[in-house]
Amino acid sequence: MRRPRLSKFDECRACACLAVRSAARRITQSYDAALAGTGLRATQFSLLVMVHHLGAPTMKMLADMLSSDPTTITRNVQGLRRRRFLALSPGEDLRERKVTLTKRGESILLRALPNWDKAQSEVVARLGRTELANLRAVLGRVGTASLQS
Repeated sequence: MRRPRLSKFDECRACACLAVRSAARRITQSYDAALAGTGLRATQFSLLVMVHHLGAPTMKMLADMLSSDPTTITRNVQGLRRRRFLALSPGEDLRERKVTLTKRGESILLRALPNWDKAQSEVVARLGRTELANLRAVLGRVGTASLQS
């Protein structure tokens, strides 16, 4: 028997947030499994790749590019710095820190790339290139819409 007040929550089963978060966890687990032998998690690999692409971003720039909060980025960067994959240097003012990839960071990225490529190929094989491109476009629109509200 249904509880009348809780029946209002039936539509919550179609929650977009829940669906996207569940899918994100599953795909992250897949990439983590592929990267397991490298000593990196998918989030760490992505952060290192972003630093590589941006050159010497600030912590704030990294947080913005990865749609993350600065505290999380700081914690993740510090962990990778302790492992000597990243280096920190002063920014334009005393509050700002620039992040750079070290030689050791470049080396781990190069070693991890075939593992990442395997995980990426599995996703492409499951979804197809067109569907994956469509998914990325939809997620891009969702992210942009979320930032505007």
